[in-house]
Amino acid sequence: MHRFSVYFFLLFSIISFGQNNDEKLRVGYAGSAPFVLHDTKAQGIIFDIWKEIVFDLNLEYTLQEFSSVEEGIAAAKNNEIDILLGPTTINVERAEEISFSQPYYNTEMAILAPVQELTVWDKISPIFSETFLFAVLGLLLILTIVGLLFWLVEGRKYKDEYGQHIHQGIGSGIWLAIVTMTTVGYGDIAPRTPAGRVVMGSWMIISLILATSFVAGIATTLSLTTREDKTITSMQQLEGKKVAVPDYKKIMDRVRNVDGTPIAVKTVAEGYKMLINKEINALIYDEIPLEYLFEAKEKEDFVLSKKKIEPQYYGFVFPIGSDLKRKVDLEIIHLQDTKEIAHIVEDWISRN
Repeated sequence: MHRFSVYFFLLFSIISFGQNNDEKLRVGYAGSAPFVLHDTKAQGIIFDIWKEIVFDLNLEYTLQEFSSVEEGIAAAKNNEIDILLGPTTINVERAEEISFSQPYYNTEMAILAPVQELTVWDKISPIFSETFLFAVLGLLLILTIVGLLFWLVEGRKYKDEYGQHIHQGIGSGIWLAIVTMTTVGYGDIAPRTPAGRVVMGSWMIISLILATSFVAGIATTLSLTTREDKTITSMQQLEGKKVAVPDYKKIMDRVRNVDGTPIAVKTVAEGYKMLINKEINALIYDEIPLEYLFEAKEKEDFVLSKKKIEPQYYGFVFPIGSDLKRKVDLEIIHLQDTKEIAHIVEDWISRN
């Protein structure tokens, strides 16, 4: 009888244990660092958020890792898991197959690109630009016109001083115009007639304005040499460039719209590896994974540009009709109201 009681107790325990296991939530996870750290066990932003949620709901669960978000979404769609944790972007295509929670974090796309050093030619090439050359030619034309006017009203009257021939007289007038504009004032030539003084007096005033504009134009042109124009920091610089991007139609279309070539990657690590191997010119990805990666690597080699390219909304994934969704939504709203999620994200980024 005692032996029968022991057997009955063991059988009851096994059945109860199996039932308790069946009642545990099946939680999947996938994504990039710092949301999911695959080299360690259950660490990352989403796990810290999830622990806050299950603490309040008093839930037990088992964890299952997926190699990609797409695999995790497929598992949720087929009811193989009850919830998928990760930086899963909410979009219409996915929402047609599964349910999303309230967005637990809002972010945007950023650009990571290697620093491109300027060559000697890059630094001096603005001097030979069409804008610069046209400005110089325009100034020479104006000086010639002023020299011609001065010769007409005064220079031809004093041929001994300004030259016997027209080209000598105009040349002397141009020299006087240059000396006047630059305020050098050699005094070797000066207007002697009222008409000559009117011409040179008018030129003094005009030259002040003209010289200011000309110098400003030169400064603007030459300032191009001090900027890292070859380093990609905006979408407009992606023309003719290969760019790794997430497999989202919107961002791929934006790269194509500026005549760039988008290359879809599944993870930020995959895109970064391509960037290191010089297979691409830039990497566009969600801001938080890129910022975490950028902080962990050599900053001198790359530039991270936050250009508010495309807003992204992260949510947890449920099978359609899930009873768990509303409970998680309420917890997410509570964590957002208390700024707990923002604190968790800031803490993880600052760990590097």
